[in-house]
Amino acid sequence: MSLMEDLPTFYPTLIPLGFFFWGPALVVLTLLLSWLWARSLRVDRALESDFNGFTKEDVEKLFSLYGPERRAIYRNKLLPADLAFALVYTVVGALIVVGLSMRGYPWWVAALCGGGWLFGGLCDVAENLAIARLLDRYPKVEDGTVAFASGFTRLKLVLTGLGFVGAIAAYYLAFKPIAA
Repeated sequence: MSLMEDLPTFYPTLIPLGFFFWGPALVVLTLLLSWLWARSLRVDRALESDFNGFTKEDVEKLFSLYGPERRAIYRNKLLPADLAFALVYTVVGALIVVGLSMRGYPWWVAALCGGGWLFGGLCDVAENLAIARLLDRYPKVEDGTVAFASGFTRLKLVLTGLGFVGAIAAYYLAFKPIAA
């Protein structure tokens, strides 16, 4: 056996090993920046962080409290920033799935690790579109749009939380062969 056969196999370079640290770090950074952006604009994102969902009455009360100026800020500044954040963690989740698959893990293991952020991000996009529609049509608030946004909010929060756990597991799995 030669020395070359004893060396560990190099991973594919399409998704480098460092991504499994820097990708989730980017998600955390954009989450923090999104939160700070909302605080600086003085727009409480109560609808987007309610694990219990929200009702038509909740939307009407919140939008009424915002007034026209804060509703415009929410619609034209905060929602686009949140959409950018959603796209970041959707892409990071997809790259986790691809990266682990390329490293030889079964697709279902890769999907469990990256799928939370991948599908949570897609739910966040759907939620943002529904909230934009609610803001655009206010003071008319449609029950169907509220139910759609509320359902995707709850699903997004669960999947995004699982995405953090999955990212930690992906980090472990990606670096595990190096430690062995």
